[in-house]
Amino acid sequence: MTGFFLMDIMTPIQAIITIERGRIIGIEQMSGGVTIISEQGIHTYPGAYVLPGLVDAHCHFHALGELLNGLRLFDLHSKEETINHCKLHTDLRGEWLYGMGWNQELWKEAVYPHAKDLDAIFPDTPVYLRRADGHAAWVNSKAMECAGITDSTPNPEGGTIIREDGKATGILIDNAMDIVAHLIPELTKDMQINNILTAAKHCSSLGLTEVHDMDVHPSLLPIYLELAENGLLPVRIQSFIKAQQDQWIEHGCLPAGGEFVRIAGLKFFVDGALGSRGAAMIEHYADADHNGLILMDEETLFQKAKRGIEEGFSIATHAIGDMANHIVINAYERLRKDGIADADVILRIEHTQIIKMEDITRMNEYAIKAIPQSVHCISDAPMAKTRLGTRASKAYPWKSLINQGLHPAGSSDFPIESANPLVGIDAYCRRIPFNDNSAWMPEEIISQEDAINSYTCWAHEASGMEYRRGSIALKYDADLTILNKDIASCPADDILHTQVLATYTAGIRRFHSE
Repeated sequence: MTGFFLMDIMTPIQAIITIERGRIIGIEQMSGGVTIISEQGIHTYPGAYVLPGLVDAHCHFHALGELLNGLRLFDLHSKEETINHCKLHTDLRGEWLYGMGWNQELWKEAVYPHAKDLDAIFPDTPVYLRRADGHAAWVNSKAMECAGITDSTPNPEGGTIIREDGKATGILIDNAMDIVAHLIPELTKDMQINNILTAAKHCSSLGLTEVHDMDVHPSLLPIYLELAENGLLPVRIQSFIKAQQDQWIEHGCLPAGGEFVRIAGLKFFVDGALGSRGAAMIEHYADADHNGLILMDEETLFQKAKRGIEEGFSIATHAIGDMANHIVINAYERLRKDGIADADVILRIEHTQIIKMEDITRMNEYAIKAIPQSVHCISDAPMAKTRLGTRASKAYPWKSLINQGLHPAGSSDFPIESANPLVGIDAYCRRIPFNDNSAWMPEEIISQEDAINSYTCWAHEASGMEYRRGSIALKYDADLTILNKDIASCPADDILHTQVLATYTAGIRRFHSE
């Protein structure tokens, strides 16, 4: 049986879809597969299913390309293995060795490493290695010497220099990272272009048609725009600009529309990460006698967000701990009540990992978007249980968000986690931690249909683009992902075994296999 659809479609279907000038102009039901008719020709995918193009609503796009082209330290299981991996990497950034991905929680001895561990191999080369969550750095003595860090250097506001017996260990948390990071030589424009194109190709191959790129340095915007104008980007990019230190003001950034690059919002941080104990908590950590770090107080966030809103920006704020989420919601509530942020202004909380139920209720009341990363849950589970103790049962509350009327937007925070959206959808639906066999807090599992919504229509709601993307509908943008399975109805165990057959962004077929 065949027929034309007259309503929006948000779940996988088999159909003939006709595209003209990047928009959908025809949708006809067809059992047995998917056929796409466009100016590029007719492409048929027997047995396949098509759904609205998948979106990652929180990522670090250039950093993904930089990681794919550089020193990757993810999934290594000891300090020694990590150091040996560094020894094999001969490319330096200027005179510096730079890498990312170590995670002491994966090591047999789950303790922070030390500068002296690197000194033995790199006595004269400054080394800067970012932790997997991006909120801590492991540096050697040469790097500390270059930065002027001594045992008596005070902790910066919002940051910590980890010490043992009063001596700096080479572990820098949150704002303390900047003491060294600003010394690392800048990438050339050609290197930046290569990183962006590498990330774009990788994302498109995974079925992504759009990303929300967080904490973008303003200097990257002209490169993004140049690549977009030359038709070289296979994914759309919604940019949220660095704003913690008013970088957007310094560089004169303003909101700007565009089909493949849109300057959409500003990005702020209120706390750090759970793994480095920088997430701001109401109560002490279960495994440490402190409450984390507050990187921006409520009044400062309110004033900075107010200025951004007055220029037309959306606002995105990083908050992981329950205290941080409370601070952000307080500021956002004031913005709504004072008439600064009207109903059209998008206010987002990035991560929403640990949050009180009464604050979830306030999120719905004041139209605050939740942007969780489901893969963080299955990646962080052992560490989160240690950090939070009994409070871990209230962390990563996806079903609770939905039950309160919120539409969480799916994302990965890549390159901290895998950019594969199917990994995130699987995490939503099964909630089984890596290297485990059973679900952790299964009461927070969400349905496969809601998981798909999170990576499609709900993600577009978080950028204000739901009126033209996120559904297979007439006159909507022809952003489509074609899979070999119906991930809405297949067993949840099969989601990770699904193959991406093609992606179409604005009706253009990219990086496909047939």
